[in-house]
Amino acid sequence: MANPPKLTDFNLKNPFLIALLLIINWASAQQVEPVRYEVSRWNKEQGCHFQSFGEKGGLMVYETEKTDKDKSRLWNFACLDSSLYETRSDLIPLPDKIKYFDSDCDEHHATFLFVNESNKKAADSLDFIVVSFNRVEKTYQTFWDKWPEKSVPLSVKVADGTMLLALNNKSGNGSLYFYDLTNNSCRSVTPSSSSYVLFQTEAFPKEHCFVVAAKEFEDKRFVSTAFLVYSPAGNLLCGYRYENIPNAALGRMVFRFDENKSLVVIGTLERETGRKVNLEGVTENFDKESVGVVWMKFDGATAGNKVYLFKDMPEIEHALTASDRVRLREEKLRLSKNQNATKGEIAFQFWTPRLTDFGDLTVFSVEAFMPYYHTETRMNYGYYGYYGGYPYTYTVFDGYDFFSEILLAFDREGNLRWQQSVKFENELTYDLFPHASEGVCYDELVVASPYHNKLRYTAFDANGQPLMNLQEEKLAPIYGADYVEDEYFAQLAKWYGTRFLIFGSQIIQNGSQPKPTRTVFYLQKVQYD
Repeated sequence: MANPPKLTDFNLKNPFLIALLLIINWASAQQVEPVRYEVSRWNKEQGCHFQSFGEKGGLMVYETEKTDKDKSRLWNFACLDSSLYETRSDLIPLPDKIKYFDSDCDEHHATFLFVNESNKKAADSLDFIVVSFNRVEKTYQTFWDKWPEKSVPLSVKVADGTMLLALNNKSGNGSLYFYDLTNNSCRSVTPSSSSYVLFQTEAFPKEHCFVVAAKEFEDKRFVSTAFLVYSPAGNLLCGYRYENIPNAALGRMVFRFDENKSLVVIGTLERETGRKVNLEGVTENFDKESVGVVWMKFDGATAGNKVYLFKDMPEIEHALTASDRVRLREEKLRLSKNQNATKGEIAFQFWTPRLTDFGDLTVFSVEAFMPYYHTETRMNYGYYGYYGGYPYTYTVFDGYDFFSEILLAFDREGNLRWQQSVKFENELTYDLFPHASEGVCYDELVVASPYHNKLRYTAFDANGQPLMNLQEEKLAPIYGADYVEDEYFAQLAKWYGTRFLIFGSQIIQNGSQPKPTRTVFYLQKVQYD
């Protein structure tokens, strides 16, 4: 994030020049000055969520301490403009033990799905509640329903005034519910036989459709991935199929439509053992390792795909951990000495990928993480302590380390034009969540990540060459004497234009305030300039 020019960098003898420079400096500062919005956190389990409306602002939804006369919990739905100023606020009562699950929006509606975590055996229990905000009429509506027993919700997507709710049931097959947010009607669709398990959905308002990815099983073995395109009315428009290659299957992916309305899918290629699996409760498995990336394009006549393995990418070693780099160099040394050695495959555990249009290229970005453990040994002396002690060893999980972000740039035909990686030093966390974000600012691809109330960022040109070393900028507080004591779940999302949005939780110390310590969920607007 560029700093405004300093007056001390110029000749200040001319008073007219001084006035001009003051105006320029003020305007530049206005462009890059971060805006911050804080919500007081009163409970560690408190829900705080933001749904972006792009340059029109967004909707901040958070759980309050207040309850109504029926002891329902009041949730605040606060509309924010693009400067993060609150324009209206509505308190909506929801059942006390309900939890936020997912949200999405289009140009006319924003929907929030809440899941009931109370006793599932109660006949009158609500399994889910949806709060829908009409962005045009500025009105809210809620509806609730029960899904089949032991169903697992997948996601919520919105397009053309229709909300798609996808879930898997106990038998292993998936179900799609198309809710018309205008007339409150609903249509239920089962994509195919019980061999289809839904695992990813996406909405495309401009294309007036939804894309659903499902795993297809034969004899309880994962054999292929189906891509099903539905209209907002729930009609199947077309479908495509990707056959698994030997010992590998399609993992996490992103969808898009190209200028010819052809479906393009870019996804990770995961190791697959081929063993039988239990279809009940099949969900996304982040423990699997990815050995490459697959680019696919489907249209009415042909379907093509290109596979890129990490071990064949010359620059991929920069994204590896130190131990993996040592292992690969040892193997190369054995090969140089004509010893029996084969260059081992390079594999990563990945978080959900993202897609960014960068000129004529499409950049596939994905964050690599690694779980860390340590072993401890203790002595066991028996129940009464009379017997000689014997040692026993157990494993302790330390957390996940998001150590690298990999960037792959593809052209319109799926050719890999360049590959880069960015390393951010992050602390171990017990939860999986995105740590970075990408955005095109002018003619540069910016990759940024928040950390300890600072923003770290770098930029690449159209050829994938880095334009700078990793930069760091401190986030501006609300009060000058604020000091961030601790930070949790700091994330960054591309907002609109050259703006990014940082959000997370912080414990802030300020001795000059009546309450010297405050715990907040914050939103922070920053701009690359």
